[in-house]
Amino acid sequence: MMLPDLSVPAHLPPIHHLLGGHSIQWNPDQLELEVRYQALESFTNPRGTIEGGMLCAMLDDVMGLFAYYANQQQAATTINLTTDFLRPCLVGIVVTKCRFIKQGKSILNIESEAWQNHKLVARSTANFMVLAHA
Repeated sequence: MMLPDLSVPAHLPPIHHLLGGHSIQWNPDQLELEVRYQALESFTNPRGTIEGGMLCAMLDDVMGLFAYYANQQQAATTINLTTDFLRPCLVGIVVTKCRFIKQGKSILNIESEAWQNHKLVARSTANFMVLAHA
């Protein structure tokens, strides 16, 4: 099975586009990924701030892209994900940053952060299972 070229916007997962993902910055030397998302008004809760599930989706998306880029373009799937919400997130740009905690052969331990206006709004850790090539 041929894996998609994630450097081509049309090959990015549909959820990436729904979340307004753009400005992918991959640093292969540091094994770090930064992706910006556009948090829309349609993502808000009754208080007018971004719904936690939407932030989780952004953090899961950036970690999934990171798992692909940082693990020799092998597909991986989320096993579990934990998110800490640190402050309200508003409509606007959300900058996510991602890196390994530990890279195993079949399990990838990854962490990510969501930033808005130079303030940390959420952070997440997740374990991904590397999928066998078809």
